[in-house]
Amino acid sequence: MKVAIIGAGNVGATLAYTLMVRDVASRIGLIDINPEKARGEALDLAHGASYVDNIDLRPEGFEGVADADVIVVTAGRGRRPGESRLDLAKGNVEILEEIIGDILPYYRGAVVVIVSNPVDVLTYVAVKRLPVPHTRIVGAGTALDSSRFRYLLGREFDIDPRSIHAYIIGEHGDSSVPLWSMAKLGPIALTAYAPPGRPPLDEAARARIHRAVVTAGRDVIERKGATYYAVSLSVARIVEAVLHDERSLITVSTYLDGWEGLSDVCLSLPAVLGRDGIREVLPIALDDTERAQLRASAASLQAMIRQLGY
Repeated sequence: MKVAIIGAGNVGATLAYTLMVRDVASRIGLIDINPEKARGEALDLAHGASYVDNIDLRPEGFEGVADADVIVVTAGRGRRPGESRLDLAKGNVEILEEIIGDILPYYRGAVVVIVSNPVDVLTYVAVKRLPVPHTRIVGAGTALDSSRFRYLLGREFDIDPRSIHAYIIGEHGDSSVPLWSMAKLGPIALTAYAPPGRPPLDEAARARIHRAVVTAGRDVIERKGATYYAVSLSVARIVEAVLHDERSLITVSTYLDGWEGLSDVCLSLPAVLGRDGIREVLPIALDDTERAQLRASAASLQAMIRQLGY
């Protein structure tokens, strides 16, 4: 099984390392606009090959996507000082359009995972440009946001975050939606759980936690300049679910065509992932507040898509 990673920057190289040490794929191709960068990252990783299971990791050109089972797009740029979100979107849409033009001569229908931001907008562009069913285009979406949500709840309650089942849906961004109505600690509704000596989370506490999810990436960037470890772990989980046909439930960005009345937009919902990409989006029951927030999130994304001319 092969994964082709387009973009050998912080996220792409860290993803390659994560896939390598987790033994997710037997072959990894690194593709970058700067071939020497891809070659250097591949060499650095290959020098540790004797400490992991056998893997073929090499730098490649865009022809490397021809035999890939999964293509991961991490190439793009971060927001510049004073730059608007729309300007960032324009820049990264242009980069994605160039990448799609480069891979189309070799593309054979692999599942494509979009990681670059704004991920929901770029996932939409990929759906419109690549000649495959939209279910084979997966945006990394709120997989990372959901992990951050569980981490913060774990710290709040001093409980292993793996025991917390809670999801963020909608946009990977400011208009994301926390599913408080479905959040659980084991079999217990999380909103009803009262830690020893403390009351359950009130509205102010819930707002504080969600705000921390939304600003988490910025907090990291302010301190170290970029985020790449946690995003690489979340993307590796998506790739693993696809390659191993796990039928795992992960919140990923997907194209909607009539789900809860939402159409012609990409945003994150709990989806079942397997060998062919997204098998189904779960018919989750939202409360009135969550439904209104999700519609607002979709409207925000659709407005940006229209501003970009799609």
